[in-house]
Amino acid sequence: MLGIKDDVDVATKQAYTATGTTHIMAVSGLQVGLLFAAMSWLLGVLFGRVRGFRIWSALVGLAVIWSYAFLTGLSASVLRATVMFTFVILGKATGRQDMIFNTLGVAAFALLVFNPFLVADVGFQLSFLAVLSIVYLQPRIVRWFDLEGYFYARRRPWQPQAVQWGWRGSGWFLTLVWQATALSLAAQMATFGLGLFYFHQFPLSFLFSNLVAVPISSGAVYVGLALLGLKGLAAALSAVLPAGAEGWLDLLPRFVAWVFEGMVWAFNEFIFWVSRVMSGWVIREIHVTALQTVLLFGLIGALLAWANTRRLGWLRWSAGLLLVYAGTRIAEARAVAPTEEFIVYSIPRRSAVGFWRGAAAEFVTPDSLALTETERTYRLLPGLIQRQAKHPRYSVGWRGSAIPVRRLADPDSASDRLFLKPGPVVLAQWRGLRIGFVSNSISTAIRPTPLDVLVLRRNARLRPETVAAVFGPQVRVVFDSSCKIWYVARQDSSLRAHGFRTWDVTAQGAFRCRPPLARQ
Repeated sequence: MLGIKDDVDVATKQAYTATGTTHIMAVSGLQVGLLFAAMSWLLGVLFGRVRGFRIWSALVGLAVIWSYAFLTGLSASVLRATVMFTFVILGKATGRQDMIFNTLGVAAFALLVFNPFLVADVGFQLSFLAVLSIVYLQPRIVRWFDLEGYFYARRRPWQPQAVQWGWRGSGWFLTLVWQATALSLAAQMATFGLGLFYFHQFPLSFLFSNLVAVPISSGAVYVGLALLGLKGLAAALSAVLPAGAEGWLDLLPRFVAWVFEGMVWAFNEFIFWVSRVMSGWVIREIHVTALQTVLLFGLIGALLAWANTRRLGWLRWSAGLLLVYAGTRIAEARAVAPTEEFIVYSIPRRSAVGFWRGAAAEFVTPDSLALTETERTYRLLPGLIQRQAKHPRYSVGWRGSAIPVRRLADPDSASDRLFLKPGPVVLAQWRGLRIGFVSNSISTAIRPTPLDVLVLRRNARLRPETVAAVFGPQVRVVFDSSCKIWYVARQDSSLRAHGFRTWDVTAQGAFRCRPPLARQ
C-alpha cells in the first residue's frame, strides 16, 4: 500500500521475478488506478446529483491521488500514474473530449519537461510502453475469441433455467479470464524487448501467475484502503469519546487487518507455489544489445502492421529485420571471443572495476562496499552472459582480491600542519598494465611512478602539473562514477588543456583497456 519493501527477503523477490509479477510489489499505476476508480464510484454514489459535482469532485480527486503520491514518497512509478490521471480528471472536469493516446502523450511530455532524464529510466519506459500496448492491443486480442457469444449460443429454450444460467455464467466468467489473459499478453508483447535488455530473462509463467495475481492484489489494495480509512476514523473518534471506547473502536480495524494479512499471505504462497512448480519456465541469461532491442521492436511492429493491414510488404520487412538481428548476433559472438580487458564500470555513485581473462572475471569495489543484486544484474550480468563466464569472483576492497596491489604513501600525510591530509595511492599491476587509484589529494613530494591508467575517485583533488610529475604525461585519466558531474567538468577541461587523454564513465560509458601482454 505504501511502497515499503525494506523487510521483503531475497527469496520472495526472486519468486516474484521468476513468475513475472514484480510489478505487484511496487506502488505503481495499479494502486493509483484502483484508488481513482474507488473514489470516483464512491463520490458518484453519494454526491452524484449535487450541483457542481463535476468540478468539485475533480478537485477532491486531484487532492486524493496527489496526497497518496506524496504519502508513498513520490516514487517514479506513482508520479507517472498520478500525472496521467491528473490529465484524465482535468479533461473530464472541463468537458473536453479525451483520448487515452493523447493523455499518455501529454503525461509523458509533462514528465520529461519536469525531468528530461526520465527518458532513460527503466520504469518510465516499461510503464508507458505497457499502457500504450494494453490500450491498443488488448481490445484486438480480445476479439480473437467471442467466448460469451459461443456459450450464449449453446442455450436452448427447452433447457432448464439452471442450465441456461450455467451457460450464461460460464461465458461471462471465461470472458473475464480471456480479457485478463489478453491484458497480460498485450503488456508482455510491448515490454518483451526491454525485459530482455534490462533483466536478461523472460518468465513463461507470466500468463498463469498474473491471471491470479492481479485480481488478488487488486482486492488486497481495496482492503488496505479500507484499513487505512477505518484506522483513521477510529483514531479521530477516540479523540472525542471516553478513554474506554478505544478498545471497541479498534475491533473493526483489527479484523480488516487480519483479512488483509491473510490475503497477502495467500498471495505470497501462490507466488512461491508457481515459482516451485514452474521453476523451469524461465528463460535466463539472455543478452541483447541496444541495437538488437531496437530490431526486436521493429520486428514486433512490422508483424503488428501486417496483422492490421494484411499486406505482404510488412512480412518482407519482418524477414529483413530478422536477418539483420541474426547477423548482429553472429557478429557479437565473434567480437566477444576470449579477450583480456581491464574495465572501469559505469555504476551510479559507485567505484567498480573488472579484470577479465577470457571467461574468468574478477570484480573489485575499491570503495569497500559490496555491489547490490540490482547493480550486478544491470551492469555486470550482460558481460558475464556474453563471455559465458562461470563463477566470477567479487572482492569488496583490495584486501581479498587476487590482483597484486601496493600503497604508495604521500610524505605530506605525516605533516601535523596539514588539516586535510593527502591519502595513499593504490597501485595495481595486472598483465603488464600499471593502474593507479586516487581518492584524495597528493603532492609532488610523492615518488614518481609512471602509470598507464589513473582512476580518479571521490572528486580527488589533483593538479595537472602534479599528475604529470608523479604519474607521467602519457597516463590515461579516468573519472569513475563516484565523481560528481561538476567536478568532472572542471577537472576534465584542465587536464585536457595540459594534453592528457581523459574518460568519464558516467557520460561515456565503461572504460576498457587491454593489458600489454594481451596485445602481443
